[in-house]
Amino acid sequence: MPSPRKVDLLPADVREELNRRIIGGGFGGYRDLADWLAAAGFRIGRTALQEHGGILKRRIEAVRVATEQAEALLAASPDDAGSVSEAALRIAQQRMFDVLLAGEEGDPKQLASSVTALAKATRAGIAVRADRRRILAEAAGRQERVIRRRGLDGDTAAALRRALSGE
Repeated sequence: MPSPRKVDLLPADVREELNRRIIGGGFGGYRDLADWLAAAGFRIGRTALQEHGGILKRRIEAVRVATEQAEALLAASPDDAGSVSEAALRIAQQRMFDVLLAGEEGDPKQLASSVTALAKATRAGIAVRADRRRILAEAAGRQERVIRRRGLDGDTAAALRRALSGE
């Protein structure tokens, strides 16, 4: 098991400030960042900071791409929230599965976090599909009642219900 990166061992507030400075500096100026950390009592080299900056940049890019994909999904299916939810969950599950395969630079905590997130996304996907089926069944039932009131026989109403529910 690889030892944790020095940046990961920083106190949360210092790491957040470091991330803010890395982003604010356009993912450059690592020598100045190393000097700033040294003045604060943390000795982390420029190379380790560059590696952290690269990981941070990839994560930010992944969020940007996921956001664009979600916006595209909403634009493509504005009337069907269930479809959008399912598609968004599929994208999230694929990304988490990619992280699992890559092992996120071998970080066991990141890997465990990805497994947990994938499990939660999978449960959410199952819930979305179940909710969607329930809504479709309720709508089909309402349609069937209306059809029967209008005088169609039970077989015709049942055939329409199956067609509406996608069975």
